[in-house]
Amino acid sequence: MSIFGARSSALSGLNAQSKALGHISDNIANASTLGYKRVDTAFRSLVLQSGQRHHAAGGVVAQPAFMNDVQGNLTRVANNTSAAIQGQGFFSVSKLGIPPSSTGDRTGAPQTGTPTDNAALYTRLGDFQLNRTRHLVNSAGFALNGWLVDPVTGMLQKDRVAPIQVNSLIDKPVATSTIDLSANLPATPKPGEKVPDSSIQIFDSQGNPRTVNFKWRQQADSSWRMVVNTPGSNTKPVDGTFSGNPATVSFGQNIAGQTAVAQVNVITISGNNTNGQDNLRIGDVYSVKVNGTNYSLKITADNIGSIRTYSGLAGALANQINSASPAASVLATSSGQTIRVTARNAGTPFKLNTEVTSGTNTTNTIVPQTSTAATASAGEIDKFQFPQTQVEVGDSFTITVNGTPISYTVTAATYQSYSTVSDVVSQLAGKINRALGATVTASSAGNILSIQSNTANTTVTSSATATNSSAAVNTMNSLPSVASVAGVRQSRTVTLTGTPGDIGTQYTLSINGTAVTYSTTGEEMTMEDITAALANRINSNTSLPVTASAQGGVITVTAKTAASPTVTNAMTGTGTVTLNGSTVDIGDTYTITVGATTYPLTITDANHGLYDTPAKVMRYFASVVPGATASGNTLTAAGASGAVTNAPAAQFTLEQSAVAGQTPAHIGLTFGKTPETVGTLTNISTALVGTGTAVSAAAHSAGSPATITFTVDYGFGPQQVTLNLGKYQKPGGLTQYAGKEINVTQLVQNGAPRGQFKDVVFGDNGAVMVNYDNGRSKMIAKVPIITFNNSNALQRESGGVFVESEGAGKPNVNDPETNGAGAIVANSVEASNVDIASEFTKMIVTQRGYSSNAKVLTASDEMLQEVLGLKR
Repeated sequence: MSIFGARSSALSGLNAQSKALGHISDNIANASTLGYKRVDTAFRSLVLQSGQRHHAAGGVVAQPAFMNDVQGNLTRVANNTSAAIQGQGFFSVSKLGIPPSSTGDRTGAPQTGTPTDNAALYTRLGDFQLNRTRHLVNSAGFALNGWLVDPVTGMLQKDRVAPIQVNSLIDKPVATSTIDLSANLPATPKPGEKVPDSSIQIFDSQGNPRTVNFKWRQQADSSWRMVVNTPGSNTKPVDGTFSGNPATVSFGQNIAGQTAVAQVNVITISGNNTNGQDNLRIGDVYSVKVNGTNYSLKITADNIGSIRTYSGLAGALANQINSASPAASVLATSSGQTIRVTARNAGTPFKLNTEVTSGTNTTNTIVPQTSTAATASAGEIDKFQFPQTQVEVGDSFTITVNGTPISYTVTAATYQSYSTVSDVVSQLAGKINRALGATVTASSAGNILSIQSNTANTTVTSSATATNSSAAVNTMNSLPSVASVAGVRQSRTVTLTGTPGDIGTQYTLSINGTAVTYSTTGEEMTMEDITAALANRINSNTSLPVTASAQGGVITVTAKTAASPTVTNAMTGTGTVTLNGSTVDIGDTYTITVGATTYPLTITDANHGLYDTPAKVMRYFASVVPGATASGNTLTAAGASGAVTNAPAAQFTLEQSAVAGQTPAHIGLTFGKTPETVGTLTNISTALVGTGTAVSAAAHSAGSPATITFTVDYGFGPQQVTLNLGKYQKPGGLTQYAGKEINVTQLVQNGAPRGQFKDVVFGDNGAVMVNYDNGRSKMIAKVPIITFNNSNALQRESGGVFVESEGAGKPNVNDPETNGAGAIVANSVEASNVDIASEFTKMIVTQRGYSSNAKVLTASDEMLQEVLGLKR
């Protein structure tokens, strides 16, 4: 080996290390390039001649070693059109306007433009986005190729790959063909409350939104009506009516009315009469207590003169009651020694008590005093002392003088003026002087009465007696003469029967000939709703004499006023007039006419107790008609005639009728009751859908589909819809379990309106999906994974793409995750597989190698200098 051979080897080493540094530099520069595959350096020695005895150094050659099969890290990104390959393989891409050059199942026709390069391209750079022509292109400008979906057949065209372009900007509307309904109908709905309708929006063939309503009604414990309503459709799932169920109106007990009668109590004042005077005593208190309220009158010297008698006392007490404030609950009238107390409100009873508190009684006496004998100049003087101070009404005092009795009686009329013993003595003295003044002279001094003979030496014969009023206490007795009778309003019950849900069932009640009718609408949930509606109709007619209330299926009709059934009375005869019957009514007016004079009597609440029979009425006329006499129901009076105006009828009459309506078309649902089937759907009946299009499957066996199929037509032709209610005798779908409210767990349909392009995304297993704003998605292509026998031998091009080479072999087109191909990961990109730390390590090694080769050149140069120096 010569010096020149060493220089040649060193030069090749410098060249190889320079190439290695270039590879390192390229790797570091592309450390952040997505999908970049690093290039390592492979050194290969060159040997010109080498043997046991001789070796000629050839140096070294540096060649690139491509790491295309080394996976880079995958990173999640927000871009929905980005994708990365997890594992081996490449995306097939092409330049827009340039068709792929390969034939067979890897070819694709050009989209736009003129071909300028026929090389097929492959890449790991998957940051695709839609460009202005709606192609999926990566950041290097290469369009993604894939298997396209045939727009007619919807099948993948796997015979070729082509650039993926989003052309389907509009999604064709899809008419609804199935509705899935899962719900639990309440076994015990809230009484009287309508189960809410269920509704769903479907779409016709033009994509117009339509509504399907489901109306529910429980007919029995495990039986329901379902009405499917489709507004706007020319055909209906259920339509029409059938003869309605029977309906009746029947009367219950009739409770007759009773006129309220006012309670009447008669109070009688009793007491003694002495010397022609009713024994009213100063200090007496007479009390009448009505319902705990006391009305009393006390006898005083000031009022006894106006009261005077027991009759006057009765009148004063009646005035006391009637003038009370607040007003008493009774009205009082007096007649003689009696007080008639009548309830102001007929039918309202009252409690009445009486009490008499007697004043202090005084027993008066007259005590003779010692006489003064006659003298020659004066006559005899007799004196009498009245020892008491108070006198009572009815007390009588008598002085007999010379055989002539002179008396003075205390009266109520004079009591206010002469209420003491001295007043009595003074009155007696005056009466003696007026009667016997010619023979004697009487004088009073306080309670001493003196009588003196007018003739001297003449005697006076005198005596005195006192008669006191009775000491017995006066009494008041109260007895009810008319008992209180509470008013009873006539009432009658009316029971309605029928089937809620029928339409046009008519229930009529005629009250005193006025008909009130209610016609059902089909919206009533219970019979109580129907009875309440009829009761409201009755109550809204204020001219009717009744009110109505409803409970359950029963209406109670009650008279507005309490009144007894009326009796028609009549008076017959002339001169002798007879009033027939045994009772009279409040509101009746009876008249007796004699000549030109008419005597009327109208029966009212206030006087009904006095004149409640024909005999009492005739006795009244006997008391007011001159010369008339009464005997029982007969009045006799010369020329008399009678007439009666009877009270209007107080009792209402009822008549009834019922007319059956129509049962609306519906679908019948039956739920099981046995332990095995309880709460599950056991039968669907479309026998009563009328002219509707709904039909149900004939098979109702356990596990078979519970479906109803109906046809609608919104003007674009018939559209068949299948309503899926689950499976017969299986939970899920439509059930009836415990609850009071409907619980809808699923109500979905498969239709969709016209859709507008929203975005494009990678789906499962490499599918390219277009999303529309109607919620639907459509696959427009599928991305294959291209693999090579030796992917490291692929030829590199700018933009992170590779081109087929002889060393790499022919491309293999695979579905993702088949035949060793990797998986497509959406929303991700693959980072560069360059390791910066490793590259810097290799850079140090390369630098040292380069420096070492440079030293060899320096040493060989110095050796050549020495050789050149030999010449000198």
